[in-house]
Amino acid sequence: MSDNLGKGIMYMVLATMSFAVADATGKLLTEQYPFMQIVWLRSVLGMALIALVIIATGKMHLFKTRRVGWHLSRTLVGIMLVTGIFTGLKYIPLAEVTSIVFANPFMVAIFTPIFLKEKVSRHTYFAIVVGFIGILIVARPTPDHFHYAHLFMLGFATSTAYLIITARKLADTEHVLTLNFYLYPGIIIFSTYQALTGWQTPDLLAWFLFLCVASSATLALFFVTKAMHSARPAVVAPIDYCRIIWTVSIGYLFWNEFPDPLTWVGIITIIISGIYVVTHGRSVLKAGVEQAPVGY
Repeated sequence: MSDNLGKGIMYMVLATMSFAVADATGKLLTEQYPFMQIVWLRSVLGMALIALVIIATGKMHLFKTRRVGWHLSRTLVGIMLVTGIFTGLKYIPLAEVTSIVFANPFMVAIFTPIFLKEKVSRHTYFAIVVGFIGILIVARPTPDHFHYAHLFMLGFATSTAYLIITARKLADTEHVLTLNFYLYPGIIIFSTYQALTGWQTPDLLAWFLFLCVASSATLALFFVTKAMHSARPAVVAPIDYCRIIWTVSIGYLFWNEFPDPLTWVGIITIIISGIYVVTHGRSVLKAGVEQAPVGY
């Protein structure tokens, strides 16, 4: 069991590092290229990478689905997912982006009774309220701090929660690769016209960065899946919160960003509340951790 626990921890740490690399690379690209071009290329490359994995493993049946309606709803929500994360990366510091991403377990807990008809304890709801107070502290709606990108990031957390809940609902017929493959068609259709009309041909370095965003986010998905299969989710899931270490470090080194004391209060509040939700909310844990792999 200790070997499995060690592997679970290792995979989860690698996942947090991969997500941090994806975020930092995405932020670099938003400084140089049109927004919709980034969304379009990220989606095309992500879909292509998942297709290559399916083909390479010889599991061609994963391209088939009997849940077209559900995939349609998920790909429409995916539009909010991708536009939300890249808007956040473009306009607000990395640490704040990551801290609002951590609102995901709260959203999952709210959706659980609605979509899965599972009860959520009063203690979990209390932790959710405290977590949202932390989000308000991070985003704090004052003229000198608040940006509409904070709301886009909250949309990202909400859409991620929807994808996680529906992933659990569809788990009986749909493989995780199928779920993520069909996440992208709607995003691609939505962004194609604007991406092509405002197209700026990437140089060699930019092509590398685009590939890095797609591959690191997809790799993070793989590492999370491996972590959840190697050890109990309740043990390895809280490790995801060490992602803040990498994003704060990267933000400071490359953009001279460092959270002020009040932002740290909000971040710590979100993390403590989130850890409580994923370790004590049993129904939430099943819905939001074991089916957690969702890229962007």
